[in-house]
Amino acid sequence: MERIAIYWKGWIWKSTISTNISACFSLKWKKVLQIWCDPKRDSTKKLLQWKKITPVMEMIKSNDDFVDVKELVIRWFNWIDCIEAWGPIPWTGCAWRWISKMFEIFDDVDLLKTDYDVILFDVLWDVVCGGFASPLRVWYWEKVFIVISEEIMSMYACNNICKAVLEYSRNWIYVWWVIVNARDNNINKKVIEAFVNKINLDIIVWIPRSDVIAMAEYKAMSLAEYAPDSDVIKIFYKLNDDIVSITKAQKKLPTPMWDEEFEEFFKNLEI
Repeated sequence: MERIAIYWKGWIWKSTISTNISACFSLKWKKVLQIWCDPKRDSTKKLLQWKKITPVMEMIKSNDDFVDVKELVIRWFNWIDCIEAWGPIPWTGCAWRWISKMFEIFDDVDLLKTDYDVILFDVLWDVVCGGFASPLRVWYWEKVFIVISEEIMSMYACNNICKAVLEYSRNWIYVWWVIVNARDNNINKKVIEAFVNKINLDIIVWIPRSDVIAMAEYKAMSLAEYAPDSDVIKIFYKLNDDIVSITKAQKKLPTPMWDEEFEEFFKNLEI
């Protein structure tokens, strides 16, 4: 089983990337479970074409903490099961407490130990709340990818995520790669390459800015459905092959910078 987490911070189309990874795996006859670990409950909408999905925490509220495993998931047409966590109304509570409860339910019903080929966690990273790093303490996922763009705050968030990696590296989380989702196809790649090299990570894929991706978003569809013969969907199929091929022998620990070092790095970067 592949247990994958896609981390992000900021509006960077991470859920779009997660959706298309799941869709491409499913079209290679893999049984996929995509889990959205964020209160917004919008990760799976492109897999379900805007179909309303009852989040786990809503089930708990209406069932006195009992949830039937069959009710947890909503299935897409090609063997993708979808789960949304949901959370409190903004400013009214701690989202991670809700998500932590969701994982407790998964353990109670052994959901993550079933016959899935791929379990993909679509995870918000909050640099303030360490709770969103809690699953790093246990076995829930092992291959973790950080989505970044060429924007400075995106790289700042990536650097902060890497600090948690060092904290929880003892728990067999053995791969940390970067997915670059470009906002502009004319970016200076040397900037991102220099940053990624500095913190001892590797770039697994460059995803270009594409009108095809945008149009699929408008239709609430994955690329696999909307544009199955497009050039950009081939990038995702190649990404999936590379994800599967990663082994423990490629384990790397990041070397994140302290804030002052981060600032000086970019000030002094020659490009």
